[in-house]
Amino acid sequence: MATSAALSSTMVSTSFLQKQPVTSLRSVQSVGPALFGVKSGRGGRFTAMAIHKVKLLTPDGPKMIDCPDDVYILDQAEEDGIDLPYSCRAGSCSSCAGKLVEGSIDQSDGSFLDDDQIDGGWVLTCVAYPQSDLTIETHKEAELTG
Repeated sequence: MATSAALSSTMVSTSFLQKQPVTSLRSVQSVGPALFGVKSGRGGRFTAMAIHKVKLLTPDGPKMIDCPDDVYILDQAEEDGIDLPYSCRAGSCSSCAGKLVEGSIDQSDGSFLDDDQIDGGWVLTCVAYPQSDLTIETHKEAELTG
């Protein structure tokens, strides 16, 4: 009986509960279109996000990740517990350099690589979005700068 008396005198806060009905996903902070596999585009349109298979050829052996087309390869690898080299995370150095074996990427956010290096298959994983299933040799900074 003493336990029930103690519980009945406890105040419970309900300030975290929404008092209005949810009419839009935007009103719920923890829920967004990405939760449902879509992303917003121009004119309020939604498009499906593509998720690509990315094979990383690391010194420790090959690693596979599933990477959405709007997430940097380095970020997804870290999220999946794979340690890759990096420094600036802005595409302005060569610490995260890799070599594209097959597939296509968008690394237009980077500024370090010149057009000849990009045409030669060099990749900065910190600013590379997958555009298809692909394979990248990682840990290639010494080859790029050497």
